[in-house]
Amino acid sequence: MELDVEIWPTCIVVPRRGYRIAATIRGKDYEFEGEAATLSNMKNPIRGCGPLVHDDPTDRPPASFGGKVTLHFGPARPGLALLPVIPPA
Repeated sequence: MELDVEIWPTCIVVPRRGYRIAATIRGKDYEFEGEAATLSNMKNPIRGCGPLVHDDPTDRPPASFGGKVTLHFGPARPGLALLPVIPPA
């Protein structure tokens, strides 16, 4: 089965040829230990993924999203990342 993973737009500038971009695919939102930042207009603290987390039981019901997923990739199953290239000004 094919899977599309959403990557939100961001602003990462790779300085020059030879640098790398890495993506980590996890089964949950990334959270770091320590004090979280807060914004007055957001209900959730910012702990690594920002204030938008994936824990709403209506939007992410455990019956659909609470299982185990295994990703298989390699020569027979290549991965693909489609990234824009913005030429320098």
